[in-house]
Amino acid sequence: MAVNFLEELLQRCHQRHEKPLRQRKTVSAPTVYTKNYPYQYTVYCAYQYPVMLHDLEQADISFMPMGRAPEHDQGPGNFGSRRFLKPQRTNDWQIRQWDASWGIQIYTGIPSERAGARWHDLHFKYEALCAAPDAVLACIEALVNIVENPLLTLGKSGGLRFTSRIQDYLHADTAQAKLYIYKDTPTSENPHQRDVYLEVFGEKGHARWDTRYEILLGDLLNPPVVAKEVLFAPVDALRAKLHQPASSELIETSPKIPLTFGSRDLDLAKEAFLKRGFSYVRQENECHYWTHPDNTPRDAEVSLLESDGIIWVRASAPDTGIPTLSTPIVNVWDDTGILPPMSETRTSISTEMRHVREEGLSPLAIKRPPPVLDRQDRTGKDETLERDVLQIQDIFDRGVRILGLISGRGPWNEHTEEAYFHHGGAVCLNLPKPRDVGSAEEHFQGKDIPSVIHWKPRTYR
Repeated sequence: MAVNFLEELLQRCHQRHEKPLRQRKTVSAPTVYTKNYPYQYTVYCAYQYPVMLHDLEQADISFMPMGRAPEHDQGPGNFGSRRFLKPQRTNDWQIRQWDASWGIQIYTGIPSERAGARWHDLHFKYEALCAAPDAVLACIEALVNIVENPLLTLGKSGGLRFTSRIQDYLHADTAQAKLYIYKDTPTSENPHQRDVYLEVFGEKGHARWDTRYEILLGDLLNPPVVAKEVLFAPVDALRAKLHQPASSELIETSPKIPLTFGSRDLDLAKEAFLKRGFSYVRQENECHYWTHPDNTPRDAEVSLLESDGIIWVRASAPDTGIPTLSTPIVNVWDDTGILPPMSETRTSISTEMRHVREEGLSPLAIKRPPPVLDRQDRTGKDETLERDVLQIQDIFDRGVRILGLISGRGPWNEHTEEAYFHHGGAVCLNLPKPRDVGSAEEHFQGKDIPSVIHWKPRTYR
C-alpha cells in the first residue's frame, strides 16, 4: 500500500468521524429473475454501492433488513434463537420489512460460511487511529498486502474494517473475546471505563452494512479467504503494543454488562439506565440490579425485571428518582422506546398494530375485519316500510359500523308505487342525459306526485 494512500486514508477517517454519511432506503421493483418472490430489492449496502439481495444470496451471504429511517438503524430484536445460525435470505423476512428497510446487516460466522470458511470482520475503532495511528495503519497495510483481493471498509464513525473468510475458524461468541484489543482506563466516576481499539466479529455477531459505510478496496460479494495464522500475525503485533487490560482485582470488582438481557424491551431498558448514568451491579435470577453514584443513600439499588410482558423497576430506598414500589418503567421515563402496557379491559393488539404504534408501519397496511350484521328473521307476509325503517334504526342503535346500505321492498306494482310516493317516499333517479329529466318529470306528474326536485351534482376540477 502506497504511503500517499495511507496518509489520505487517515485524513478520510478524521473527515468521516466529523461528517458521517446517511443511509439510503431499499429500492423495490417487480421481479425479473424468479417466480417465487414478487419483488426484487436493491440495497445500498455501502456508499455508492448498490447490491441486489439476489446477488447476496448467490454469494452465500446471510443478511437481514435494518432500520426504519436514517436515525433508526436497529435490526429485528429477536436474535437469540437458533434460526440465526442458519443463512438468512430474502424470503426469510416479510415484504413489509424490506419495504421499510434502510440498509442491511450481514451475519458473521457460520451463517455466511462458504466452503468451510466463516465470515469474520476486524473492526479497527476510530479511537485506535487517534491513540496510535502509525501502528494501526501498519497493521492494516500488512493485512491488505497478504491477500490479492482485500476488502477494506471505512466505517460511519471513522473506523476501518477488514473483512475476510477464514478457513475452519470461528471467533468466540463472548464479549470479552470480541474486544480483542482494548485499554482499561478506570476513573473514580466510571470504574468500568474502557477504550476499545479492535473488535472481532465472529460466531453469532452481525455487522451493519449501509450507505454510511464506504468500501475503499475490494468487493463485498467476494471477500478474501485467508488462514487464521496469517491473518492474526500482524494483528497480534498490534495487540502487543496497545492491549492493556486492567488488573485482576479490578476485573473481579467490575462486573461486565451482558450484551443482551434476553428481550427487546429489557435491552431498551438497559440503554435507558446507561444513558442516565446508572452502573450495572449484578443479576439474580431474572432480576437485574443497578446503582447510581448520585443516589442517597449510596448503597441504594434499583431492580429491573420483566414480568407478564411489562418492564418493572423498583428502588430499595427513597430519594433515587424511582418509586420504592414496583412500577412500570414507562410510568417513570417516557423516552425508553418501550410501549405502555395495554389495559386489561382492552383487546390485545396484533404485531402489525404494535408496529403502527412504533411508527414503523402505515395504518393502511392493517387489514381490518369486515363489519358483521346480524341476520333478521322475517316473520309475516305483510311487512310495511315502517317496519323496515325500524329494523335499520335498530342496527344503528346497536353501534354497528355501517360501510354501505342497500334497502328496498318489493315486488312493486302500480298501487304500491302510488302509496309509497303519496306518503312522502323519496326516489333518486340517475339519468344519463339532461333531456331525460323532462320525460321523467312528465311521468311523475301524470301520476299526480306532488313535487319533483331537480338536482345537478357539482363538478370538481
